[in-house]
Amino acid sequence: MKRLLVIAPLLLASAPARADFFSDLFWAAPSLRKTQRTARHYRSVPLPPRRPASFWALASYYGGGPKKFEPNSHMANGKRFNQWAMVVAHRTLPFGTRLQVCFHGCADAVVGDRGPAIWTGRSLDVSRGVAARIGMLAAGVGRVSVTRLD
Repeated sequence: MKRLLVIAPLLLASAPARADFFSDLFWAAPSLRKTQRTARHYRSVPLPPRRPASFWALASYYGGGPKKFEPNSHMANGKRFNQWAMVVAHRTLPFGTRLQVCFHGCADAVVGDRGPAIWTGRSLDVSRGVAARIGMLAAGVGRVSVTRLD
């Protein structure tokens, strides 16, 4: 208790500096940062989202026979599925994101569908066209290198 009484005046003496620090630490939005101080105000600029530019993914390919009247004939973005198109499915990347997928070869593809199912343990599905271009048809499932091109 005696130590607190000795330290308390020191803590109160630096209260304005501490208040500014703690208010920024605990009350500021996590996506904002201080970039420039003018007069009394800080101007905050939102940070860009943190997404890795490249990552490794366990991938499989999908696209079978004719899907004329099957319920899976359309992708999640509403377009008709073409198994030979350069399309990949990912659970979280936005539609239209361009990716470079590499296995034994490389191919550029666009995210146009959602998947694969979580229980499969994979994080990327590539169409049969992408699988043929990167040399993954014989393997079926493989670890691929994915690079965002956006």
